[in-house]
Formats: sequence, C-alpha cells, structure tokens
Amino acid sequence: MSIVFPNSFCPKCEKAIKWYDNIPLFSYLALSGKCRFCSVKIPIKYPIVEFITALLFIIFFLKFGLEKTYFFYIILTGYLIVLTFIDIDKKEVPDSIIVFLFLTGFVFGIFEIKEYLNIYTGLIAGLAGGFVIYLINFFSNGKIGEGDIKLIAALGLCVGLKDIGLIVFGSFVIGGIAAAILLLLKKKGRRDELAFVPFITAAFLLVVLLK
Repeated sequence: MSIVFPNSFCPKCEKAIKWYDNIPLFSYLALSGKCRFCSVKIPIKYPIVEFITALLFIIFFLKFGLEKTYFFYIILTGYLIVLTFIDIDKKEVPDSIIVFLFLTGFVFGIFEIKEYLNIYTGLIAGLAGGFVIYLINFFSNGKIGEGDIKLIAALGLCVGLKDIGLIVFGSFVIGGIAAAILLLLKKKGRRDELAFVPFITAAFLLVVLLK
C-alpha cells in the first residue's frame, strides 16, 4: 500500500477523484457527501478524520506557534492519523508509510529539528523502542504485530529516547484501559484482536500536548 500511488479513487465506480474534489471538509460539503460520478455516499469517517486532523493542527499551532517544532509535530501527527485509520480498517501497518516515517526521522536527526535530538540519539531511541516492543511481542506469543514494532522504531528515531519511552508506556496503559472497557461492554472477547496503532497515536498526542 502506498500513500502516493495510486491517486484517490471512488471504490464503487473506480473513477479518479479530481484534486478539487479532494479538498478536506470543503469538498465533502460541496458534493453533499457523494461521489461526483456515481453519487455513491462517501463514508462519514473521511470528513471526521479531516476535522480531527485540522483540529489537532490548530491545537499544535496554539501551543508552538509557527516554530519548527510545530511543523515537526504536524508531520508526525499526519503519519500517525493515516496509520491509525488503516490499522482500524484493515488491521495492518503499511511498510510504505513506515519507510516515509523512517526517512523523516533521518532528516529530523540530520538537521537537528527537535531540541536535544540528533541522528545518533534518534537511532538509539529507535532501536531501544523497537527492541522493547519486540520483546513484549515475543513473550506474548505474537500478540503485537510486526508493523507496530517497526512503527515504534521509526517513531523513536523521530522523537528520542525519553519521549518514545513515555509513548510505549502510555500506549499500553491506554490500550489496557480500552480493552477492559470493551470487555466489560462485551464488544470484544479475550481472544479478539485490537488495533494497536490508535493507542500509540493517543499516547504520542498526550506526550506532546502535556509537555
């Protein structure tokens, strides 16, 4: 799966979506929530995702202003939001997006975009974070996907050792709470799989916004 190719298209009529029909929120409203070509209803999740993304970008702006830190965090947030909804829908974490995240981490490290983080400390954080998740996966008989291991490694490269430690810890706390609630509500069974990327994303946002 690629985030670049193919271009967006309607899953029913398979017509390519024009750029002016792909403007977040505005296009959905202008088209009344339907495909321009076949009039199939566009799932409400798409404008919801776009709204959440826009809201987070505004919150980051209010917190960081137009400093380089702002652009640093909105790029990472964009990756994580895409991965979150892919994981929810398909229970997978595409390697193509992870590769982009790794490349972003290298660029951040080389130019030292984030304070106290360079390519060397980023690599240490990525290896440490990925290794911790790998060990948890090993001792839990593979209950955590390989994609989650790669994601934590790539994210560690981007954010550094302290933040990735907090993100890993937070993701398991949030995931545990969510799993307990779903079990109590009988929405999930003990053997059912849960997408883990949403918990990583939630922990990332908490770590960033509560600093």
